[in-house]
Amino acid sequence: MVQFTRESFEQQVLNGKGFALVEFWAPWCVYCRRIAPAFEKTAEENAGKLLIGQVNIDEVEGLDDDFEVDTIPTFLIFRDGQPGERLIAPGSKAALDEWLAGQLKV
Repeated sequence: MVQFTRESFEQQVLNGKGFALVEFWAPWCVYCRRIAPAFEKTAEENAGKLLIGQVNIDEVEGLDDDFEVDTIPTFLIFRDGQPGERLIAPGSKAALDEWLAGQLKV
C-alpha cells in the first residue's frame, strides 16, 4: 500500500493507467483507525490488480479539497486518472469489498 504525497499522487494516480483505490484519512480519525484492518486486508487481497494507497489529509494538503472530501475516511476509485464513485465511512469490510467489486466492473 502506497502512502501518497502530492507528487506521487499526481504521477501514479492522476497520470496513471488502470485502476487506483485511494483512501483519504487522518491519524486522529477514530473511524479511520477502526476500518484500517479491513482496508489493509482488502489491499492485500487486491495486490497486483490495482494501485492501492492512502492520502493523509494532515500531511498532504489540498488533495482533500481537490476531490471534495468532506468526511473521512473517504474511498475513491480512479480509472485512468479520472475519479469515480466514492464510498464514505463503510460499515464493514464486506461493504468496502462490495463497493470495490462494483467499481472494477468495466
